[in-house]
Amino acid sequence: MKSNNSEIKSLVKDIVVSAKNTFSKNDIAVYIMGSLARGGFSEVSSDIDLGIVLNGSLDNVGAKIKRILSTAHENYPSVKNNISVFWGSIESINGVIDAGRYPPFDRLDLIDHALLLSGKDIRKMLVRPTKKELEIASASFSLGYLGNQERIEEFHNCERIVEKGVVYVTKTILFPARFIYLEKTGKIAGNDVSYQYYLNNFSGSDAKLIEHGYFWRLKSLPEELDIVTELLKNGLVILYSNFIDIYLKSMDSYGEYALKNELTQWRNNITS
Repeated sequence: MKSNNSEIKSLVKDIVVSAKNTFSKNDIAVYIMGSLARGGFSEVSSDIDLGIVLNGSLDNVGAKIKRILSTAHENYPSVKNNISVFWGSIESINGVIDAGRYPPFDRLDLIDHALLLSGKDIRKMLVRPTKKELEIASASFSLGYLGNQERIEEFHNCERIVEKGVVYVTKTILFPARFIYLEKTGKIAGNDVSYQYYLNNFSGSDAKLIEHGYFWRLKSLPEELDIVTELLKNGLVILYSNFIDIYLKSMDSYGEYALKNELTQWRNNITS
């Protein structure tokens, strides 16, 4: 696990034990995922990502995991990081049945980067998502999470982004770089790799924003929040225009015209 924080290590260990006890009849495998597995974890802003693969019924698994996480938050109040748990069975992950929680991006992360914490490693039995599947899922996620009406209004009032804190600010900045890296390379990577890729291929106020966003992700926002607001005002629309333009071409090539139209409208909304 790529962290020396004893509280985070203990929290993860307790979640693993609780999951094994809760799903004792399901032949469970538990993995650490995300930046705690790949590297680049930030105690300031990173999520703690875990993956659970079960054998057998998935009925009520989501509710049981919520209870496990609620207990973990209560027992470790000093750990402020968001905890995300991806869960499913081999059949649900491979798309044989519609259940569980393993979007394509996280499925590939599980296959390529996860570290086994408990149980038998079953990743050789998993089907890799295609580049097309990853890009379509990324476009759809972006429209819902980054392109909703509240977000669009924030593009025209960047102070509102800053008010929501370092995690919100840095995800707003760094998500497009990660999706661009995926589209250009067919690979997923953490912020450490994708931000550098952006700097190597783009320049201007958008690249400056990416550079600062990565620094803030590690160190937190500066006391002078006006600096953050100004960098967002200067670079955010350009950053998102670059990202959207790349995915417009991608969705067009896949015949995903509904997503293409939504991306076009999103671009128009933030540039008007």
